[in-house]
Amino acid sequence: MAADINSLIQDWRSNVATYITSSDDTDRLAEYALHLARILAYPSLDVSAHLSSIDAMGQDVMRILKKGGNMPPRPTQMIEKINDHLFDVQKFKANTDDYYNPLNSYLNIVVERKRGIPITLCILYMRVARSVNFKMHPVNFPGHFLIKHILEDNSGEIIVDPFNGGRIMDDYSLKALIDQAYPQQNIPLTHALVEKATAAQVVIRILNNLKGSYYETQDMDRYNIANEMVLAIDRYNPDAIRDKGIVLLKKGDAPEALKVLNSYLEINPEAEDADDVLDIIRQIRSGRK
Repeated sequence: MAADINSLIQDWRSNVATYITSSDDTDRLAEYALHLARILAYPSLDVSAHLSSIDAMGQDVMRILKKGGNMPPRPTQMIEKINDHLFDVQKFKANTDDYYNPLNSYLNIVVERKRGIPITLCILYMRVARSVNFKMHPVNFPGHFLIKHILEDNSGEIIVDPFNGGRIMDDYSLKALIDQAYPQQNIPLTHALVEKATAAQVVIRILNNLKGSYYETQDMDRYNIANEMVLAIDRYNPDAIRDKGIVLLKKGDAPEALKVLNSYLEINPEAEDADDVLDIIRQIRSGRK
């Protein structure tokens, strides 16, 4: 990449990481996702212009709602109107044919192509809902990102799956999602799985998705930048610390890699890959890579 990694990470800190670590404002997730895309792949991307184009969809929904009269719509009616506009009028849909393409993690491309994966479609949905004063919260559900609306007085919640046309999820469909993502493990459905996610958790999940894609294509420059972006948000993130050590080793900086990998085991001594990391450490100490 043309830009220096230090300047890219400084850009990330200035526009995203500083705000995420000081204030958990999930209403800004679309903005954060666009900065992420700009820094990693689209340096000339106009974040404000793209936010305006998403907000215009929300304004369209607002005009439709105003035509319905002065009575405020029920939450399920609000979801129905947003669904109609995003999935029937705008034709957004799940990219099931090319799910693992990293382009699905760039919100600007999702808006342009009207195809995405659960997390980017959820962020888009949240921003449109925000434009009509309908608060949606991110849900870091295992294997399949979701969003939810909390009813007044915390009397209940409505969980929505934008990847599947904005369908409202019940316990049966939630359990089916878990079983699909983790077959034969019989993971129980608990309320902890549908708790509100923080902005940091959401952005780190996008970055981890991209790290996986970059690793598959051996785009180690972007892999390294994405990993440093994770650490700028959470400097104690165990996976990012481990991956930083691996990157340093690939670059030939064995002494620094040794320090980082040791710190990974100190932070996460019960890690599933602890034996593998210990083996790498032994190889470094014996002078082999």
